Amino acid sequence: MLPTIVQHSAELVAFITLLAPALYQPQIRHLLNLAETILVCGGRKTLSNLYRHLGDQPDPKTAADFFRESPWEREEVGRGRKQAMLATFLGMAQKLKLATLLVSVDDSLGKKDKATRHLEAVDFQHNHNDGTSKKPAFVNGFVYVEVHVQIGPIGFTFDLRLYLREKTVRKRNRRRAAGQRLRYHSKYQLARAMLSELAAMLPSGFTVYVLFDSWYASAKLIKFCRRQGWQVICALKHNRRIDQKRVDHHDQALRHRHYDKVVLQALHPLRPAPVYYVRTLTGRLEDISEPACVIISRRHKGDPRPKYFLCTDLNLSAQEALRLYQRRWPVEVDNFYLKEGLGLADFRLQRFEAIDKWFAVTLVSLNYLQYQQAQRYLETSQLLPLADLIRQHRWLHLENTIRQIAQEALQTGNVEEVLRRHMPSAAWAVV
Repeated sequence: MLPTIVQHSAELVAFITLLAPALYQPQIRHLLNLAETILVCGGRKTLSNLYRHLGDQPDPKTAADFFRESPWEREEVGRGRKQAMLATFLGMAQKLKLATLLVSVDDSLGKKDKATRHLEAVDFQHNHNDGTSKKPAFVNGFVYVEVHVQIGPIGFTFDLRLYLREKTVRKRNRRRAAGQRLRYHSKYQLARAMLSELAAMLPSGFTVYVLFDSWYASAKLIKFCRRQGWQVICALKHNRRIDQKRVDHHDQALRHRHYDKVVLQALHPLRPAPVYYVRTLTGRLEDISEPACVIISRRHKGDPRPKYFLCTDLNLSAQEALRLYQRRWPVEVDNFYLKEGLGLADFRLQRFEAIDKWFAVTLVSLNYLQYQQAQRYLETSQLLPLADLIRQHRWLHLENTIRQIAQEALQTGNVEEVLRRHMPSAAWAVV
């Protein structure tokens, strides 16, 4: 493999400087190396594969020590990152004359090999996408909770945190000393902690809608959002009670009422805009004193499995509320790029704290792409896919490598010596 990083990207260096991580210079150098190689490496993001892309060929063990032994915490990178990203994107929102923030809460499952047993963040997790209520499915992997901030067409991942089941925490603590034991945090607690950080950083003057699916539609989380002055648009399960009556029973009682046709935004320019048929009612969700609007949505009038949504903003129409809820899609894009493009699931670190640091570094790489995407949108009014930005980043480094090899060959006149210096020694040993 030809090492393709002969010098760090000036844009990435400026971005990490903007984040102002509370790290020492050697630690910042490792952070820069890892963020750069995560973007450039196209295969498995193991530490050995990552560091093969660096021209000076550092020892991958130093990267492992950066996660396992170096005395820094996740928040020493995350605190500055969150403040800088939020301030930057709010500044962009003012330039675009946007005053509405959409905050999406979601969780995601990353899969590991079924034989993986010694990584503390990995255990068998319930996979609700593949299982059913009668036959649940489980997969060996990890789960994290994520908060995404969207402002018009641009957005970024605010934070993500690893989730461990209570049973897993007890199992891991059996092998830990008293002062090093892990604490159990439910998904609600993780989501609330991240939203509390966001609330403390947000200036006044912005309208905030919090979006989440039915797994997070608890009365506690809805009331927490309302105390911040935020509105909530979320999915509901069929057995939730409105005015002491299940929403699916409300649906049956409204079966003779006229449907309203709702046209949402097309997700792809070559596909037609999705159409739904909805009925609405206003009432109080169980354990919540404020009235809210409930939307009963069907793909067609005879659809036997409607979807239910709750909107606390009574001034919104059903179409406006569903169009806002549709903007949860970027959080799914985040999950795809984190796991498939940036190697979030490729860690081979054992300790929970080291894995947590790996997540922090991977999130820096994703935020860099989202920052570049927003900057390009301000300049050109075109929203480039993150895949295009990754491809451009890789081509930039390949171009720099070829240019340096060509310049050295012209200066020395010895092509073989230049190639021997830049190519790995193992490649020449085969020859």
